[in-house]
Amino acid sequence: MNRLGTYTGNGVVLTYQIGENAPALSYTGKQSTSATLPSLSAKKMGGYYYWPAGQNNDDPDVCAALIKGNRLLPSLIEKQVAILYGTGPMLYTEKINDDGTVSRHYLKDPEIQAWLESWQAAGVPNSYKEYLRKNIRSYYYSEGIYSQWYLAKGLSIGLKGIKPVAGLRHISELRVRLATTQDIARKKDVEDNDFNFVLVGNWAASSTQQEFKVFPRFNHMSPLAKNGAISYSKNANYESDIYATNVFFEGIKGWIKGCNATPEYINSFLENSLSARHHIIIPNAWYNAKKNSLEELCQLNAKKKAEGAADSELIKIKVGSDEMVVGTEYSELLLDKYVNMELRALTNFLAGRAKNQGKTYATRSFINENGDLESWKIEEIPQKYKEYIEALITYDKRADMVLLSAKGIDPSISNITSDGTISKSGADAYYNYIIYLTQQAIPEDVVCADLNLAIAMNFPEKYASGIRIGFHRPSVQRQEEISPNDRLKNQQQ
Repeated sequence: MNRLGTYTGNGVVLTYQIGENAPALSYTGKQSTSATLPSLSAKKMGGYYYWPAGQNNDDPDVCAALIKGNRLLPSLIEKQVAILYGTGPMLYTEKINDDGTVSRHYLKDPEIQAWLESWQAAGVPNSYKEYLRKNIRSYYYSEGIYSQWYLAKGLSIGLKGIKPVAGLRHISELRVRLATTQDIARKKDVEDNDFNFVLVGNWAASSTQQEFKVFPRFNHMSPLAKNGAISYSKNANYESDIYATNVFFEGIKGWIKGCNATPEYINSFLENSLSARHHIIIPNAWYNAKKNSLEELCQLNAKKKAEGAADSELIKIKVGSDEMVVGTEYSELLLDKYVNMELRALTNFLAGRAKNQGKTYATRSFINENGDLESWKIEEIPQKYKEYIEALITYDKRADMVLLSAKGIDPSISNITSDGTISKSGADAYYNYIIYLTQQAIPEDVVCADLNLAIAMNFPEKYASGIRIGFHRPSVQRQEEISPNDRLKNQQQ
């Protein structure tokens, strides 16, 4: 039986403790006492050793679930997706200007565009635009992207003039783990290039190799060696070069959990009165006496059973309207059940205030080992409804500020300020938007890395001339340096 807890019944919620001295509260989860990162090792599944995604191999799922359950983060991430995607993917070349700045020249290439538009006709599950949108979303959730390579039919028999890459398919990071056939379970220094296979499946529900598909990992030295190979592009972490992770997530995980729970706290308080109005102190002497009594009753029942008594003849205990068969063997569960019967009887008493008015809930007093009298105590808990709700709202606002700052999106872009109102400053929005655009080089490089490699393999001459694929974004210019008709605010009218 927990020494400290809550009990709910008949519309009454109470807290209880066993003994006058309240037990010290502690976290149920294991807390790290070291500043060092937890060590991981490869796990074996069938003939493969895979690298787990975190201590419980569920970091991507935990991250996705917490973000999905948050009222701000999904929309913030979608805003980041939309900003990076811009007006869509487009081919470009870059030029270094005389002043040292770099500018993009967007272009149309009919041959490359025809190949991009042919993906689904060639058997690739997604279009190139859908592939890139999924890549962007994966980047903002995990900063890593898995792509499956579909090679052209006829490549293996050496057809001339064929483009080797038919297209790319996005694979969700929730379904992927890197693996190898080498025994690296005890290897101290594990690197990204140790893994040459990829296991794909439902890691939240599956546990055997038969439930996973095994693919070769894409080999940049022999890119056309295996059809269906999977590559992994990422923004590598500081502490590990195997899996990328969301840089903001670990630091604000606690805030996300608290923010997600706030509506539940408020709704529970309003709907179910979960702010208990009574605290019950159960004396240790009573608790120990009942324990001894139940042990003796179990011994008596065991003796009666040995003498041939039927189950219906064994000793039972009745508390209020509840009846419990004691049985022949004592356990802590039996004592828990009995205490719960007493608490249920007490909640019945507290729930019937009108009919119980003027009555007293009777409990026996007990003498403890020191000769002192101990009895049950029912204490009123002061109800501070206003303070409770205001405290939750204050925490919620602080959590919003933490989440917004962690994502690095200015309120003028996110349309959310610290007090939850919408930012309406056009100048702030524009200049912060321009600043934000200058920070998109790394996300775009990771998102488009495999597609640009595919362009290099299919169109080596054009790739050598500097043609790349990226996302169309407005150039970064001061508004006063642009003619009035070409300014952003006039283009949007």
